[in-house]
Amino acid sequence: MEETAFSAIEDQEENKNTRAAELVAWEEIFDKLDTKDGVEDQRIDKAVFLEWIDTLSFQASVSLEAKHGIDRGYIRYILEKADRDKDGYIDKAEFLKLVEDYSRGLEEIQRSKFLTYIRIAAYSREIRWWPPPLFILITSLIQILIYVFCAYGPKTEASAVTTWLIYDPARRHEVWRWFTYSFLHGDDLHITLNLILQLLVGLSLEMSNNWWRVGIVYISGVVCGALLFSMTSPRVLLLGASAGVTAIVTAHIASIILNWKEDSLIIRQRFRERKASSPLFGNIVRIGRIALVTGILSVDIINVVVNNPEDKVAYGAHGGGAMAGLFIGLIVLENRRVHHYEVRIKGMSIGFAVVMIITAVAYNIVMTFYGGIYPDTQLGLQKSAKFLPGK
Repeated sequence: MEETAFSAIEDQEENKNTRAAELVAWEEIFDKLDTKDGVEDQRIDKAVFLEWIDTLSFQASVSLEAKHGIDRGYIRYILEKADRDKDGYIDKAEFLKLVEDYSRGLEEIQRSKFLTYIRIAAYSREIRWWPPPLFILITSLIQILIYVFCAYGPKTEASAVTTWLIYDPARRHEVWRWFTYSFLHGDDLHITLNLILQLLVGLSLEMSNNWWRVGIVYISGVVCGALLFSMTSPRVLLLGASAGVTAIVTAHIASIILNWKEDSLIIRQRFRERKASSPLFGNIVRIGRIALVTGILSVDIINVVVNNPEDKVAYGAHGGGAMAGLFIGLIVLENRRVHHYEVRIKGMSIGFAVVMIITAVAYNIVMTFYGGIYPDTQLGLQKSAKFLPGK
């Protein structure tokens, strides 16, 4: 009898601890949801909350993830019931009451979906118009200004600027060249194509990640692109932002891998009312991202396979940028909810990135003294190839 009583006490304590842990977890979810409606004020807009759940429920029904969505009328009913002070908002106490009590009026399967949707909304992807994506915008502006000056400015000064910024294999010891070559472009078509792709894939990534995360990916892509290009084309000048652009393209793959479940819902900041938010169907947006990234990368892959001798695209730089974008992206991009397998993926990415960079740097150093494959004198600008993506 004593053993039975002691076991019952243990079970009660375990249940209390489990319930307390669940309560803390739901409080953390509320704190995340608090900012999703556009204002951090310790309450959730009830109408916006209903939109999130309704969007996820409809999306699940359409994609056959569930036979039936959650009844919108009943969700509205329990939200109204949870809003005890009838102010149109759900505060923390009301939210916890909603999760623990009112949601039990749903069937067990639908309640499980309802709670799952709340978790997804808490970790959903946010597309923010404000603050603006300054890294991509400022980088693009600098590239435009430098191109205009070098293409249409005084020839002597323009030539000097180009000579100082371009990647020249004979002057690889001038470390700024490994990045500054990305500010130069061969002609109007070259910079136009790069800027279109850069803005297309870069703005959307930066609007859902901090500027410094995208900046690390972009700069890593530019540098790694030059490192690999110096190995595959050791006697050619390099200019253009294609390596950085390709890094941003493959960084989208990294972001999708890290946030596959969480991207089921996307919350977009309204342009005119920066404090308001609007839900988007995450699965549709994800398909669009995958299609865009696949299309861009397929152009490079097809051109490499065709191997046109007249093609002057710097595929070595593209390849280095692509690898950097994927593996550096897996390391630094926002991972809104960390799963165990993602920790392993990040660990492998760190290992691969370190090995890749050390190998490329070591190759460049060793071949400088022993390989004899790099030119000893600075190349003239007339030998500069115009690496036009897709041309």
